Amino acid sequence: MKKTLKIIGIIIVLIIVFLTAAPFLFKGSLEKMVKRTINENLNATVAWEGLDLSLFRNFPEATLTISNFSVINNDPFEGDTLVSGRSLRLNLGITQLFNKSDEAIQVDGLLLNESLLNIKIDSLGNANYDIALKKEENISDLSGADEASFSFALKNYEIKDSRINYLDESSKTFLILTDVNHTGKGDLSKAISKIETQTEANATFLINQTEYFSKNSITLNANFELDLENQKYSFLENVAKINELPLTFNGFIKINETNSELDISFKTPSSDFKNFLGVIPKTYVKELDGVTTTGNFMIDGILRGIIDETHIPRMDIKIVSEDASFKYP
Repeated sequence: MKKTLKIIGIIIVLIIVFLTAAPFLFKGSLEKMVKRTINENLNATVAWEGLDLSLFRNFPEATLTISNFSVINNDPFEGDTLVSGRSLRLNLGITQLFNKSDEAIQVDGLLLNESLLNIKIDSLGNANYDIALKKEENISDLSGADEASFSFALKNYEIKDSRINYLDESSKTFLILTDVNHTGKGDLSKAISKIETQTEANATFLINQTEYFSKNSITLNANFELDLENQKYSFLENVAKINELPLTFNGFIKINETNSELDISFKTPSSDFKNFLGVIPKTYVKELDGVTTTGNFMIDGILRGIIDETHIPRMDIKIVSEDASFKYP
């Protein structure tokens, strides 16, 4: 019995020693593999200040943390920052440490912390996020090596304390999301997958310099179906709040080669006149404590149609209130 316990103890010690030493043993080769994969697949300049590997944080998975990183665009957006951040954490199987040079790096989990994402589409339809090298470019650059890439078989991902800018110059649409906290879980390795998400952010939204939202607080608990092959993204069960106004959504967004299709309907989940108070900025909501209401207030709308240089979606939004009143203390 003592001999068995001794053997078990030795095995445990060896495992701990391996887990402690592995980051030092594999860090150099893993960093080279990451750089190789990036250079072979992205038409952009990628840089970071630090790369760390841990086998304890999410055991039995390895955790790769890239700190103070940036992705800078080449032509036609040369010099623009596509994404930057304080840290990017990737969870991957320990077997990836022994990854051969011709195999993809499979990523199971991702955490983006204190990041800035700038999405831009110019007047000619060029998108700054389209940085993947074409297949022909990969073949010529690899000098006969097999194509390598990251394989994002994500089961969960998270964005913390970040900012997202979206600018479409052709439609003069500008969306700014600040204080973004977003989580998602699902299997993104499938051609058609379902994910569950939770989002909190402050939103500013402009079209043709007309401001529709100005740092409005939004939350969204949403289930999506992603058809990546056809670039169709469907809303399933969704509840959103703009300030304190609750809305439910369904429909889809589909990205085509020359345009985008939009078919979304939304409505208030209840008809209580208190819904009206939800459009008041959150800063002032505390001043409405003790207010009592009667009557109905409903919002019911659709956004449906084509988005391109000459078309915008048809909008049909109904706001109805009946026998409503409120009493202020």
